[in-house]
Amino acid sequence: MSEPHDDGSEYRPLFGTEPSPESVAAFARVRREFQAAGSRYLVSPLPWLGWAAILPALALSTPAIAHRFGPRGVLLLWSLGVLAGGGIELAALARAGVLARAGPLASWVLRGQGNLSFVGAVLSALLLWLDAPGALPGLWLLLSGHSLVLLGGLSFPALRRAGILCQLGGAAALWPGAPALPIFAAATAAANLSLAGAIWLRRETEAD
Repeated sequence: MSEPHDDGSEYRPLFGTEPSPESVAAFARVRREFQAAGSRYLVSPLPWLGWAAILPALALSTPAIAHRFGPRGVLLLWSLGVLAGGGIELAALARAGVLARAGPLASWVLRGQGNLSFVGAVLSALLLWLDAPGALPGLWLLLSGHSLVLLGGLSFPALRRAGILCQLGGAAALWPGAPALPIFAAATAAANLSLAGAIWLRRETEAD
């Protein structure tokens, strides 16, 4: 699968002066480095297929669990579900030998993801304190979508498309009166399935 030409167009400002050729070349070099690093991690569609099944299942089962077991049951449900998805992802990376070859770019991305998760946890606690749990699905869709769009612009365009789907879902989930959990289920399924399909197509193309 051919990658888009590295002309740095998405980094050009909407207003003001055009970037210099040197800055465009620097952006192109950064993108190539991220593409090389990302290709080692986006090696299998299986983790994304797992998330495409797990996240919607968690969202759609939340009301029943909350009704029967309360907030503690919901917390346990999501904790176990996220651990299961993370386990599938780690197993796929370990099988590909990626974890033993993590470089500085991977460490930078993981730190950024950790900071984003911390911000999400703080905002989630604030929403719960304000008695607005219905905003949680939209919040996490927007946060995860932002992360995917940012990384996709530097490494793998399919990540950006998945991020846009999450952001659209987040905006829809935050609309007053919208069914937030079903929207979360649909958006996460679509985003992860699209990414799994893109990775599978890239593997098939590279194998030819």
